[in-house]
Amino acid sequence: MLDNYRDLVDELLGTPTALRELVGERLGDDVPAPVLALMGELLDRDRTVLRRLQTVLREPNPYLRALGAPGSAPSHPVEMAEPLELLAAFDSARGDLVSLLMNLTLKDWERTATHEVDGEITVADEVERHVEFDEDHVARIQATLGRSE
Repeated sequence: MLDNYRDLVDELLGTPTALRELVGERLGDDVPAPVLALMGELLDRDRTVLRRLQTVLREPNPYLRALGAPGSAPSHPVEMAEPLELLAAFDSARGDLVSLLMNLTLKDWERTATHEVDGEITVADEVERHVEFDEDHVARIQATLGRSE
């Protein structure tokens, strides 16, 4: 069971490196606006998932609203963001999230919340959904940049 949780954390740890490799090659050029938007969505989602997990870990009977659909507009103006600043903010947010996950006990991973749409979910379920969101966004960034991995 613990190996499954470590695998989720490892998946999350790989994304900042993948983004730096994908976007880093283009820092001298313009990074396309759709890529910046996708990076902004990843950043927003990391911050949101961190808050949601903290809620589940603190509150006795937490209720989680459904997250916005992938592709929804980020909450900050990424068109104005510099790619390096966005990468740094993402690294920081991902570090905060991974730090929380690394310190969870087995019991913490199984803590539950009531999800607005899906009913009872665990911390592990929430993290797994985030990993899937992450993978989807990295694939979309690769496609936008004309890369296949």
